[in-house]
Parts: sequence; C-alpha cells; structure tokens
Amino acid sequence: MTDETRAAALDRMLARDAIRDVLARYARAIDRADSALLKSCYFSDAIEEHGSSFTGRAHDYVDAAIPKVRTMGVMQHLLGNSHIDLDGDRAYVETYIWTFLRVERDGRSWDTFTGGRLHDRFERRNGEWKIAHRRTVFDWNRDTPANEGWCLGYIDTRKAGVLRGRKDTSDPTYERF
Repeated sequence: MTDETRAAALDRMLARDAIRDVLARYARAIDRADSALLKSCYFSDAIEEHGSSFTGRAHDYVDAAIPKVRTMGVMQHLLGNSHIDLDGDRAYVETYIWTFLRVERDGRSWDTFTGGRLHDRFERRNGEWKIAHRRTVFDWNRDTPANEGWCLGYIDTRKAGVLRGRKDTSDPTYERF
C-alpha cells in the first residue's frame, strides 16, 4: 500500500467515525432535550424534513421540537446500521432508527414504537462533518397501551440506586464518575 492510498484509507476511516459521532450525538441530544447539542449536529443552513411535522431549517426544527420534547413522556432513539457512501467532502448516509415514545391520550398512557431510516447528506466544511440535509423515512409504527411492569417487578424504581433518565443535563449520563 502506498502512502497515498494509506492516507486516503485513513481519511475515509476518520470521516466514517466523525459521521457516526454526529449520529450518536443526535440521538443523545433529542432524548435529553439538549438544544445546543442537537444544533451541533447540523450546519446552520441545514434542512430538516421530518415527515408531516416539519420541513425547513434544521435549527428552526430544533427550536420548535425541544420545548415539545420536554413535555413528552419517556423517549428513546436507537440507532442501527449506517450505510455511509463517501463522495469527497459529501457523504450520503442511511441509518436505521427505532424510536420509542410514551404519550398520554384521553387519560391513558400509550407506547408508540416507530421504525424508519435517517436519510442524510453530510458535508465536511472546514474539516468538520455535519448534517447538511436530513429526510426522515418512516417504515412502520405500532401504538399500544402502556404496560410498564419493570421486568415483572424485578426492578423497583422507588428504591435507592435505580437511576432514571431525565430530559435535561441532570440526566445521570452527563455526570463524570
């Protein structure tokens, strides 16, 4: 392997790693309702197409979404496989995603599960990879009445030592120990 091909291979590896880091930050940011972290995933002129709920500037999406997220129930975004097609300072990325959300409707708790894909165009500007355009592709959904039993009672969430997630920087994962 020549120095030139080794350098190109290293650049591709670093690009993929940087892109995966942005995707992981996105999931953390949306689940923790961390507006600054979420905006750091997008360029300031990025576009977000989020189904019927939003199409426009990504930073405007964040400004509209985060106050809503803070009032919603438990939420998790789980990332799966990512296909990253590098093309110079652009990358076309498809990432599988499953989301969970607990919502209240008509006095009843519901769990909604959605599977889809994040269809992103990443760009590298000034050496930094971020999302330049995102389209969310929705593949399936299941809504079911909530039935939280905490492993049939094995986990007692009222006892000391049980860490519960929160939608802000007081979440245990922001702590350094």
